[in-house]
Amino acid sequence: MKAPECFCIILAGGAGRRLWPGSRKQQPKQFIDFLGCGRTLIQQTFDRFARFVPADHILVSTYKDYVPLVKEQLPALPVGNILSEGSQQSTALAAAWATWHVARLAPGANLIVTPADQIIHDEARFEEEVKKGLQYVDGHSEFLVMGIKPTFPDTGYGYIQMGCRVAGGMYRVKSFSEKPETDYAEAFVESGEFLWNTGLFLWNERTMWQTLHERFHAIEVPDRSQGRGAQFTEEEEAVFINENFPAELPRSIDLCVLERCTNVVVQTCTFGWCDIGNWTDLYQAGRKDADSNVVTGEGQAMLSGCRKNIVRLPAGKTAVINGLENYVVVQDGDVLLICPNDPALMRRLVTEARVQLGE
Repeated sequence: MKAPECFCIILAGGAGRRLWPGSRKQQPKQFIDFLGCGRTLIQQTFDRFARFVPADHILVSTYKDYVPLVKEQLPALPVGNILSEGSQQSTALAAAWATWHVARLAPGANLIVTPADQIIHDEARFEEEVKKGLQYVDGHSEFLVMGIKPTFPDTGYGYIQMGCRVAGGMYRVKSFSEKPETDYAEAFVESGEFLWNTGLFLWNERTMWQTLHERFHAIEVPDRSQGRGAQFTEEEEAVFINENFPAELPRSIDLCVLERCTNVVVQTCTFGWCDIGNWTDLYQAGRKDADSNVVTGEGQAMLSGCRKNIVRLPAGKTAVINGLENYVVVQDGDVLLICPNDPALMRRLVTEARVQLGE
C-alpha cells in the first residue's frame, strides 16, 4: 500500500507588529534576516522542511501584498504553491484553506502547519520528531501539536497542560493557556505539567474536515473532493474559500485546535526552539557579547557600560551608547525606538506610535 503524501504549510501572512519598527507592514519580520545568518526567517523555515519534504509539497499562505517577496526569497517554490490571502485575518482560515487545497491534490495526505518565524537549533532532531508526529496523525483522527519543555516563565508563549499518556512522548491535551500572567506562568513551569506551544500543528486532511463538520455543523463546509475545484484560478479559489468557509472560526489556529477541539495530543519535543514574536524573543535567540548585549543589523553600535540590551541599526548608521541596561534600541527608516525591554510596555508604546504615524 502506498504511503500517504506529506505536505508542509508555511503561514507567512502576518504583519509582525510586535517587532516594529524593525518589522514594518511593507516588509514584515518573516522576510527579514534578524540574526545575521544570511537567510531570512521564511527562508530558514523553507530550508528546514525542504530537507525532507519535496519543494512541490511545500505551500506558503501569505497576504497578497507579500507574494512578490515570497517569489523573490523562495525561487525554488512553485508559484502555484503560494496561497494569496486578500486580507490579514486568520491563521485558522489559512490552515483550513491550505488543507482543502492539499486534499484536492492528494486525498488522505498528512500535513504539518508551521509559522514562518521560528528558530530551530537541532535540525536533525527536528526532522526526526516531525516524522514521528506525521506517523502518529496518519493512524489517528487527531490533531497533534508539538510542545517544548519551558525553561523560564515566558508570558509571551502559550502553555499546554499534559494529560494522560497516549503514546511514547505524546499526551492528551488537558488544558491550554494563551500568554498567561507572570504568576500563572511561574506556576506552570514549576509544576512540570506544562509545555510551551510551538505553534507547529500536524493532522491528516480528513481529520480537519471531520472537525469542521462536527464543530461548525451549522456552517456549510465545501466538499473537499469537489471536482470543479481543479479548474479554479488562484483568484477564483480565494473567492471560493472566503465565501464558503466557516466565518465563525477563531482567528488563530492555536485557539481553534487547542481550545475548541477535544481530539488533540501534544508531543514532547527536544529539538531546541524559539519563537521570534517580539524583541524579547529576539534577544533570547541572539548571539550575545561579553556583556550580554545583542547587536544585529548592518549598522555599528559602540557600547560602553551597557548590559543586556538589543540594538539593531541599518547600514550606514552608528550609535554610541553608554550606561544602558535591558533596553531595545532599533532604527528603521525614519523611526527610532528606544524602550525598556518589557513586552507589555513596548506593546502599548508601539500601538500608540503606529496609530500616530498612520501605520
